[in-house]
Amino acid sequence: MKRKNLTLKDIAALCGVGKSTVSLVINKSPKVKQATREHVEAVIREYGYTPSLTARALRSQREKIIGIIMTRLDSAAENRAIRAILASAYQQGYDAILQESLLNPQLLEEHLRVLESRRVEGIILFGFSGMETISLEQWQHRLVMIASQRPGFASITYDDQGAVALLMEQLHASGKKSVSFIGVEEGDLTTGRARYQAYLACCQQYGLRPQALLGDLSYQSGYALAEKLLTPESEALVCATDTLALGAMKLIKERGLDIDVASIGSTPLMTFLHPEVTSVRLGFEAAGKTALEMLLAMQTDPTAIRQTVLPCSFTA
Repeated sequence: MKRKNLTLKDIAALCGVGKSTVSLVINKSPKVKQATREHVEAVIREYGYTPSLTARALRSQREKIIGIIMTRLDSAAENRAIRAILASAYQQGYDAILQESLLNPQLLEEHLRVLESRRVEGIILFGFSGMETISLEQWQHRLVMIASQRPGFASITYDDQGAVALLMEQLHASGKKSVSFIGVEEGDLTTGRARYQAYLACCQQYGLRPQALLGDLSYQSGYALAEKLLTPESEALVCATDTLALGAMKLIKERGLDIDVASIGSTPLMTFLHPEVTSVRLGFEAAGKTALEMLLAMQTDPTAIRQTVLPCSFTA
């Protein structure tokens, strides 16, 4: 084979590997085995191959794109995080492809294939229960999870237990002896199980009788659960999310109940409509900003994988 004007395809044929492997070696990807890397680099040196500057420039432009996979477009919490991601990404010259998993593992897999074909630099993935069976190994150094964890992967999670503990501590300190709870089914490991189990632990700590019902993540569920659970004797209600609290507040206002309500989320809609509700902030904006920082850090240092738990706090 002539040594002039060799293409990426030619080098791949000489090495006995695919074009993508040669490309990964040229771009210093950590995903290539050391022996393969050394073999490809030796062939490149032997034949004096130099990648096309034009092609590399075009590739660089394409790679200034990240993927964002959220669970639901109507999630107020995720939208707050995404606004922070996009603001920071645009400032650094990145664009984004936004997709919605709808809590469906099969749909998530399709989105991952699309993002791979678009050659995005990395992905920020809002996790959900049920995605545990999906293989993500090829994305290990190019993916950050929000609200979910997996060993060996970068992640940002919220302090779900701490948020419930803050609310229960304040209600207990104010003398409340009857504190009810409405939440999400335990199949949801974070918003559901973690917050419900934290409520039960606080009830045991303070000597309270648990009074709880679980449903789905909707205003209607919040209303229906409150309707079943609350009585004129109820003193306080803790809601696992602001969405549930907004539904519960509709019922409480209609019935004229005198109940202290506390919620997790501190969304603008909640604080605007019901400033009397005690609210805990989880740090959605901080999650978005931190997720992008972590993703870009891994571009230069693939070993920069860390797991971060954001602290919660009362709304100022």
